[in-house]
Amino acid sequence: MSSLKQDLTYLGVALIAGGLGLLVGLLVAPASGRETRRMIGRRLDEEKDVLVRKGQRALEDVADYVEDHIDEGKRKLNKVVRR
Repeated sequence: MSSLKQDLTYLGVALIAGGLGLLVGLLVAPASGRETRRMIGRRLDEEKDVLVRKGQRALEDVADYVEDHIDEGKRKLNKVVRR
């Protein structure tokens, strides 16, 4: 077999394999591209909401922590001032 003929054979096999792979991918895909993007968008929205709630809880925890330490500092300062 000549080199050119062999190269064309490999190219043909590659194109057929690629086409079959594409066809199988389309046939077994769980949803259309539009539906997949919609599902990803919904999931991102859900994850965003979870992240926002966690951030709010973290801010509340930090605020409580700071407030507790400020109160403790005030008590200590009052003890020192009363002496």
